Amino acid sequence: MMLKEVSSENSLMGKSESVFIEKLLKSQTNIVLVFNDDLNVCFVNDYAADLMNYKQDVLIGQHITQVFPKRQHRLLESIIESVEEGESIRNRRSYLHVRRKRNLPVSLNFTFIESDHAFKYILIARDQRQYTKATDALKQKNEELKTLIYRASHDLKGPLASIKGLFNLLKDEPGDAETLKYYLKLIEKSVDKLEDTLSGLLEVGLSAKKQLQYTSFNVRESLEEIIERFEGYPGREHVIIHLTSNNDISLCTEQKIFQSIFQNLIENGIKYRKPKQNDAVTKISVRRYKRGIKVKVKDNGLGMDRNLQKRAFDMFYRGHEHSEGSGLGLFIVKNNAEKLGGEINLKSSLNMGTEIWVYLPDMQEVNNKSTKLSKGPKLVSQ
Repeated sequence: MMLKEVSSENSLMGKSESVFIEKLLKSQTNIVLVFNDDLNVCFVNDYAADLMNYKQDVLIGQHITQVFPKRQHRLLESIIESVEEGESIRNRRSYLHVRRKRNLPVSLNFTFIESDHAFKYILIARDQRQYTKATDALKQKNEELKTLIYRASHDLKGPLASIKGLFNLLKDEPGDAETLKYYLKLIEKSVDKLEDTLSGLLEVGLSAKKQLQYTSFNVRESLEEIIERFEGYPGREHVIIHLTSNNDISLCTEQKIFQSIFQNLIENGIKYRKPKQNDAVTKISVRRYKRGIKVKVKDNGLGMDRNLQKRAFDMFYRGHEHSEGSGLGLFIVKNNAEKLGGEINLKSSLNMGTEIWVYLPDMQEVNNKSTKLSKGPKLVSQ
């Protein structure tokens, strides 16, 4: 069938039908549109007008083809045909036109009633933006999981194969003490790489599973504890780590995840210093910001060009050829910062170093503000 053209006369809905629709959607949680037998809008609820970014009097009289985007018109014809044959449409995925915005994803219910000896079509739709957002996030997580499994298998097999091969060489040709020492050094290097990858994978897994437990702690003391852990770390002796933070700054968040974030960032400052650099410095500064803190970690190491920066937070991405890391460091940092409700930004220049800012909210302040708002005066519609 062909969709009917816009009628020149707008049929307004009677009072009894308006009451019926208002009762039908008393909670005002769904979009409700009613069309007359010419398929022109004759009733629209407040919720629909708000979501579709139209005034109600503008929507009244519009033809059904103006309510749906053009790419949905063929589907719309099929829906109307089914309804006219006596079949109600339930939970059909579709879109509604939203002025000056992207089309609105909805779960569509479409039927008709007979009113005043005329048919009226009723459209009831539920906003599916949160569902769509959750579905897209799940798809992204699935893709990340596939990448994790593939790359983990690859990165674990390499060092294992190397260790196995070196052991076979030693078994067949043990050689002199110098040869033995050389092979053992290569084995140690492969074991370190294996350990690094396994540690990264373990951290990803624990971060994903971990239930957040918020505690208040002194930020400076927590960062000093992280820095102390690097005593004896390869290359640490070549890097000066300078911390600037007031002694009275505290933060309420998940402390283990907080420490994971900055342990990875400090480690990067050591790993990605310039070869044979004698003046390597990593500066950490902390300040209060909004309802939380902002921490800047700045080094004068290798840095990154623009192309590297675009992929800096990708899983398993290694920014430099000489790097023997797992490629999970900044991926873990970004995911952990977001898990704590924070944000992360990166600025870098090749051979000039890297600056990373991490904002983390203080959950005690956030919760206190939410409580005050919930106890405040409620808005009343005029």
